[in-house]
Amino acid sequence: MSANKPKSHVFRFRLNGFLAIAAILALAACTTTDYSANTTGVSDFAALAVKDFVTLGIVTVQTTEIHYSSAFGLKKSIEGSKVTFADLMQEAAKLEADDIINVRIDTNANYVKGAFDWLSGWSRTYTHTGTALAIKYTEKLESRSSDSQVSGIPKAPEATSAVKTSRSGKTTLK
Repeated sequence: MSANKPKSHVFRFRLNGFLAIAAILALAACTTTDYSANTTGVSDFAALAVKDFVTLGIVTVQTTEIHYSSAFGLKKSIEGSKVTFADLMQEAAKLEADDIINVRIDTNANYVKGAFDWLSGWSRTYTHTGTALAIKYTEKLESRSSDSQVSGIPKAPEATSAVKTSRSGKTTLK
C-alpha cells in the first residue's frame, strides 16, 4: 500500500501540471480583435439626394496586375494596377456622364500553385474588370445644402456630342 501512495501522488502531480500547462496554452491562444468598419469618413453622414437621371450606357475598365516572387521569396514585385473608381469615372466622362452607379469590380486569378513555388519563384496574374452604369442628371435639385453633389449638377466633363443640355438644365440623348 505504501508503494501505491507515492505513485498516485506523482500521477496527480503530473496530471495537475499537465492541466495547468494546457490551461495556460489555451488562454494564451485566445485573442481579441477590435474590428470596426467605416468608423470615420463622410459616408457616416451621407446625405441622400434623389435626382432624376438618364442612363448613358455601361462603362467597362479592365486592368492586369502581375505579382512576381523570386526563389525563396527574396524579392517580390507587383506590376500593373487594380481598377479604381477614378478609372470608371474617366470612361464615363467620355460619354459626358455626371456620375456612375451600380459599380462592380471582379477579380480573376490565373495561376497554378505548385508545392515548390517557394524554391523556384512564381508569378501570378490577376485580371480586374470594373463595370458601372454611366448616368447624366436631368435637372438641378432644389435644396438648401451647400454641397454641390446634393444641391446641383456636378461640373460637366469635356463636351462630346453624345448628350445635349439645354439652358434650363434639361438633358437629352442624341
